[in-house]
Amino acid sequence: MQEDKRPPRVVGPVGATLMSVNGMIGAGIFALPAILYSEVGNFAPWLFLIFGVLFSASIFISARLSNMFRASGGPQLWCQAAFGPFVGFQIGCVLVVAMAAGRAATLYVLVSYLSVIFPVFDRPIARGLALAFLLAALTILNLSGMKNGVGGLAVGTLLKISPILVLCVVALASGGIAREFDMPSFGAFESVALLVYFAFSGAASSSYAAGELKNPRRDLPVTMVGSLGVIIVFYMAVQWAYIAAGAPKGDGDATPLASAAANVMGESGALLLSLAAIFSIATNSLSYFIVGPRVIFAMAYRGLLPAPFAQVSPRFQTPDRAILLFSALVALLLASGAFTFLATMVSLGAQLAWLVVAAAFVILMRRSDERHDGYLAAYWWPIIAVSVAFGVFTIIQAPASAFALLVALLVAGTALYFIARRGAVDTPEPEFD
Repeated sequence: MQEDKRPPRVVGPVGATLMSVNGMIGAGIFALPAILYSEVGNFAPWLFLIFGVLFSASIFISARLSNMFRASGGPQLWCQAAFGPFVGFQIGCVLVVAMAAGRAATLYVLVSYLSVIFPVFDRPIARGLALAFLLAALTILNLSGMKNGVGGLAVGTLLKISPILVLCVVALASGGIAREFDMPSFGAFESVALLVYFAFSGAASSSYAAGELKNPRRDLPVTMVGSLGVIIVFYMAVQWAYIAAGAPKGDGDATPLASAAANVMGESGALLLSLAAIFSIATNSLSYFIVGPRVIFAMAYRGLLPAPFAQVSPRFQTPDRAILLFSALVALLLASGAFTFLATMVSLGAQLAWLVVAAAFVILMRRSDERHDGYLAAYWWPIIAVSVAFGVFTIIQAPASAFALLVALLVAGTALYFIARRGAVDTPEPEFD
C-alpha cells in the first residue's frame, strides 16, 4: 500500500467547505419552509437554530475524529479503527447503499423539477433519457478529476444560492422579519423535528474524501463546524423570507419557495427559484458522487474489498473503478425503483451507524500514546449524550419494515464481507496532537 497508489491531495479548505455545504443543501430547503410554517407558524426560523445547535453535537464529534486521521472513509474508517474490519465493513456497506439510494431519489426529483419547466420530461421515455444523461454527466465529471468535481460544486453552488439570496433580500425588504411568534405545542414540534434535523445531514460528508484533502486534520474540523454555522443562518433567513413573502400555509403547493418568489418578484422570480432547485439538487448529487466512491476506494485500499476497486486512473488520478461501481449501483436502483422503498431504511441505517460512530469516538479517545493520555474530558459527555439521544429518537420513529430491510442488508453484508475481503486488512491507528 504505497502512497503513490492513492489519488493526490488536491482539495483545500474551500473544496472541503463546498462538499459539506452541498451535502446539506439539496431539495429539502425548497419544500421545508412551507411545512414548518404550516405546523409552527412564525416560530419556524427558530427551529433551524434549535436543531442546528443540537446537530452540532454530532459535528463536534465528527470534527474531533477527523482530526485523528488523514485517510478517506469517514465513519467507515472511524468504526473500523475502533471495532475492527467486520464492523467497519458493515458501516461502509450501509453508507454506500444509503448514498446510492439517496442519489437515485434526488435525480428522480431533479427530473420532476425539470418537467415543471419542460413538460416533455413527464413522458416516460424522455424521463428515462434525462436520468441516463444526468447519471452519465455526473460520472464523467467525477472521473475527470477531483479538481473538476470541486469546480462543478463551486459553479453549481453559485447558481443555486444566488436566486435564493435574491429572494431573501427582496422578501425581507418588503415584509421584514417576523418578530412575534407563539410557542408551538409539543405535538407540532415533534411532527417536524426529524425534517429539520435531517436538513443538516451531510455536514460531515467531506470526511469521506479526507484522503484527497491537502491537510484534512487541520481543515476538516474547521470547515465542518463553520459550514454548519453558515447553513443555520442561511436556513433561518430563507424561512423568514418565506414568511415575509406572504406565502399561504399548507396549500399543498409542490414548489412553495417558487410560489413565494412569485409573490414578490413575479413569474420571473418563480422561474429563478425553480432553476435554483434544479441546480441545488444537481450539486447535492454531485457532492455525493464525489464522496461516495471514496468510501468504496478506501475500503478496497485497506483490504475490505477486492483490489481492483482501489485502482487509480493513471491519467486523471481518480479512483475510476470505485466511481463506476457507485454509478452502477445508482443506475441499478434507478432502474428498479427501489430507492423509494429504501428511503426509510436509509435514514434508519444512517442513525444506527451514527450510534456506532459515537461509541467508536469514546473507544478511540480512551486510547493513549505519547501525545494523548487516554483521558476523555468531561465536557465531551454531554455532547455525546445529546448526539446519542437524538439518534435514538430518530431510530424509534422508523417503521418495523425499515428494521427488517436493514437486517437483511446487514446479513447480506456479512456474507459479502467473507467473500470480498482480502487476506491482509490495514486499519490505521488514530494520530493525536
